[in-house]
Amino acid sequence: MGERGSAPAEFVLVSALLVAVTLGMLQVIFVGYVRHTLTSAAAEGARQASLVDVSASQAVVATKALITESLSPRYAQGVAVARSQTLGVPTIEVIIRAPYPQLGLWSVGGTLEVRAHAPYEYVP
Repeated sequence: MGERGSAPAEFVLVSALLVAVTLGMLQVIFVGYVRHTLTSAAAEGARQASLVDVSASQAVVATKALITESLSPRYAQGVAVARSQTLGVPTIEVIIRAPYPQLGLWSVGGTLEVRAHAPYEYVP
């Protein structure tokens, strides 16, 4: 007799926990999707920038266009192109800094940074 009516209370407790776990999983999936998309855009931008007849500003524009089409313009604000060396080979590096995505009312906060390299094509 003492447990009568406890089903609604248990339902509320369990459903609140399931909603929190589901939202957490969706947040992790969304962050992974954004990171993958930014990495792909950075790789394509680095490939574009490594070509002889493409300037760094053209590669930035192409990278920003890819990010804007795939995600949102707010993720395309921090795109930079620089020359670097990887294992002694001259490369072009594209760096994208974007905010972590927010799902619902909460986010992990901070800035997500991805980098991509491509061998620099040059005419001797």
